[in-house]
Amino acid sequence: MSLSNLDKQQQKLNKLNEKIKNEKEKIDKKLGHEIIKLSNFDYANLDQNEIKDISKQVANFFNQNSASGNDENTSKENDSNSSTNFSDNNNGIS
Repeated sequence: MSLSNLDKQQQKLNKLNEKIKNEKEKIDKKLGHEIIKLSNFDYANLDQNEIKDISKQVANFFNQNSASGNDENTSKENDSNSSTNFSDNNNGIS
């Protein structure tokens, strides 16, 4: 591959990375705005520490839900793989 082709590919890659970065920033802004709007926060009363605290709370909420969702999926998979549970579910036995 010639050097000029590599340069062109590098330019394309740089443009693509810039587009990805811009899209991430749009999502960050929209997500933050929606959280603030739906939570009825007053922009005037939000300082950096409050923003960090709220962000941690939101992240913890999603991390807990994600972890419990994974546990639930694992539990469902285990239940569906168990012949005892399969027969119990079909016969109405608890």
